[in-house]
Amino acid sequence: MLSSILMLATCTSSAALADSWDLINEIRYLEEQNDGEWTVIKEVPAALVDAAGGQLTISGFYVPIEAEAYTTNFLLVPDPADCPFCGSGGYGVTLEVFLDEPMPDVPEATEVSVTGTLELVDDPQTYQAVRLVGARPVLTN
Repeated sequence: MLSSILMLATCTSSAALADSWDLINEIRYLEEQNDGEWTVIKEVPAALVDAAGGQLTISGFYVPIEAEAYTTNFLLVPDPADCPFCGSGGYGVTLEVFLDEPMPDVPEATEVSVTGTLELVDDPQTYQAVRLVGARPVLTN
């Protein structure tokens, strides 16, 4: 059995981002491989488990998943350098967002705020541990 603990570490650039992102960043991952079957065990902090199913408002930097004029599905990252598609040797913490209504596409790394329902992802075949569903953009001045 091959096991290794992986920690995704990220420095947040803004105090406004810190609390929610720090909590998401506390998720720990254990990779296991048994008889050729690879799985990920996720250790989610109790505070995050307690928050699941509730509303979360979070700000981050927009990372599109697909090029489209209007989007309902994208990633948020706490720092633009954490873009998982930008060619670095790895990536930091990400939050997948599913909007109820499409919003116009914005430039990558635009800071956006969204509110939605925090959902835990227990699929052992992926590192994704949380996502935001039923979300909507929060307009800021």
